[in-house]
Amino acid sequence: MKKKGLFFSFLLFIVCSFNLLAENFPQKAGKIEDFIPKGWKSIIVKKGDLNKDKIDDVVLLIQKNDPKNFRNAESGYMMYMPIENANFNPIIMLVLLKDTNSQYNLVAKNEKGFFPSEGKAHEEVLETIVDEDSITIKNNTLRIYTFWEGIRASASSTNYVFRYQNNRFELIGLEIINSGTNGDDLEFNTYSINFSTKKLIKTKETDKLGSDEKSKIEKKEKTININKNYILENMTEETARKILEKYGN
Repeated sequence: MKKKGLFFSFLLFIVCSFNLLAENFPQKAGKIEDFIPKGWKSIIVKKGDLNKDKIDDVVLLIQKNDPKNFRNAESGYMMYMPIENANFNPIIMLVLLKDTNSQYNLVAKNEKGFFPSEGKAHEEVLETIVDEDSITIKNNTLRIYTFWEGIRASASSTNYVFRYQNNRFELIGLEIINSGTNGDDLEFNTYSINFSTKKLIKTKETDKLGSDEKSKIEKKEKTININKNYILENMTEETARKILEKYGN
């Protein structure tokens, strides 16, 4: 009985520890500032109509503001210099739909590392947002752009398009661009996925380095069997890579 009591005490400690790490957000509030917990700050605020009611909604990115989460970031990519005093504070996205009573309603939240901090992105070689223009609202959709740049023309970027449907933000479009050198060639590989039509278009563009020759472009299109919905709340920094591995070949 004593061992069982110790086990449940330990389990309770673990559960409480996780609860201490989680932030509590109101489901509804009259001001955007009410969704920013103490010790956090807003880094991006975007307004636009996301649910076709002609009322401006809000996409809010907040980041913890803890001085203890600043340290030197060692590069996970060969020949990259470390970053001194890099920011490792976590980032959370909140999507707030404004109603006819001027109240903001929290309808989506991502706190699963979809937006890596400066330090984490540098050490783990991850794409992350570049600036406030990385998030836009266009044609009632939420669009997110992430980017990573290496050396010798190597880079990768991802464009995500989410639409509010079925009472959640579902991924309806994804474009991934990978570039790099291959011998004397500079290659750009673009993968465009339409989750509504279930179509994948792969485009490979090849340029000869130091040559004025016209780019060589190869384009392939195929239907893919997408058997799940990708939801904003569940996205991580690994999701795009996993989608590409599953459907890109």
